[in-house]
Amino acid sequence: MSRRRWSQLAAVLFGVLLLGAGWTWWQAEQFEDRFDADYVGSAVCGDCHTIVHGQWLGSPHANMVRRPDTGSVVGDFNAGEFRLPADSPDPLAGEVVARTFVEDERYYMALRHPDEESFVAFPIEYVVGYQYRQEYVFREPDGVLRRLPLQWSTAKQAYFPYWNLQEGSDQTLDDLWAQMTTLHSAWNLYCARCHTTNMDILERDPGHTRARVEWQEKGIGCEACHGPGSLHVEYMKSNAANRLAMFVRNHLHGHPVAYVANADKLPKEQALSVCARCHGADIFTHNQDFYRLYEPGYSRSGRINDLSEFFRQAPLTPGRMDPTVEVWHNGRPRGIGMLFRSFVESECYDKGEPRCYDCHDPHQNKAPTRPGILEPSAVSNAYCSSCHTDIRNNPEAHTHHAVGSPGSFCYDCHMPKHITKLNTGIWERTRTHEMSSLPNPHDSVRFGLDNAPNACSDCHTDSSPADLVEVMREWWPAYQPPESPEPDIALY
Repeated sequence: MSRRRWSQLAAVLFGVLLLGAGWTWWQAEQFEDRFDADYVGSAVCGDCHTIVHGQWLGSPHANMVRRPDTGSVVGDFNAGEFRLPADSPDPLAGEVVARTFVEDERYYMALRHPDEESFVAFPIEYVVGYQYRQEYVFREPDGVLRRLPLQWSTAKQAYFPYWNLQEGSDQTLDDLWAQMTTLHSAWNLYCARCHTTNMDILERDPGHTRARVEWQEKGIGCEACHGPGSLHVEYMKSNAANRLAMFVRNHLHGHPVAYVANADKLPKEQALSVCARCHGADIFTHNQDFYRLYEPGYSRSGRINDLSEFFRQAPLTPGRMDPTVEVWHNGRPRGIGMLFRSFVESECYDKGEPRCYDCHDPHQNKAPTRPGILEPSAVSNAYCSSCHTDIRNNPEAHTHHAVGSPGSFCYDCHMPKHITKLNTGIWERTRTHEMSSLPNPHDSVRFGLDNAPNACSDCHTDSSPADLVEVMREWWPAYQPPESPEPDIALY
């Protein structure tokens, strides 16, 4: 075929494509910026989003709440038991006060009666969690799903009283029973707001002894993070032109996806609200219903889409020891419920645009977005230095540690393991997300390492905090330790 003929054919094809694009744009429906939709369930999302739906299906989010069966139960229900510790003040110290078993394919946890030698069996309605520990709930006659006092530790391969260890209280039989009478032990009126999707409390009484609750699905579904999807589904199924036009608008022009929320198209505060709703627990109790009523998206009717006004609501009172939301003596977040709070306390949050999903895969929520990003590595260093270019060009001048050695990685000094957690029934520490914090051995001199740890001492255990202060002054002559507030001694 001649060159001229090829040119004519190319012109015709280009014209056809242009006409096709114009027709598509003409046929595509516009979608509203503000909308309210209904929930459809994650299975409907999976009809089109097969890859990410498959990833999500195997994630902890998807499997957070399940009916008890051989695939979901990780605790020992083959004549399992729990004994009070030998040092318990209870007269039954060292004796079995709980048993677990299966009967007629139903799972039970039985607690010893506080006044008799008999055991009272509670049929398990749901199991919650499985990676680190597993919680068990039963249904009371008036609809409350009540949390049982013993959980299974995957690390210890044993039952343990989570809240006794968390609070440092005595393990007694009476206390185990008392744990099932608190307001927060009503699982479907409190905990379930983060463990289910689209939970609606239809009825409850002040004492949390009566409940009528509905939810869209067990576990954290697609719509828990993307908002209700009925209008999105209708829009995408109505005609092919909508799908093509939305792809172009979204990927080429940066417009939001039709009738659904995507965090990377939201302002920082709204995007982080998606995660903060459940990973930012440091709020006042009387405002927690706001978190339950939160819904990602662009609500026309005024549903809450932005929780940022609550991110820093509770003061960081030095020395606060309330379980899971503890604060170190120097005013830095300490408890596992403060993980997100440590993130918003950073200058990176205030001055930059970091997002949780930069590092954490949103669909496989325990996986990294790329290998190495969740650990001290060249990959995580590259992420930090994408903003801190002055350090990238000469890292050793900043770290005073050889490249590739401990102390040369951003995480070593700026994300040390200073958040305490009891996830597995064993006290451990995980990384703070207060990324812009400076290693401050001065606070350890002032309050002691047990009350104010610092990143330098984490590695240099053979040096005193006072010695490390002198090293910092030698390396950085202009170094001035920041003023730390006095702890509130009355709290402990």
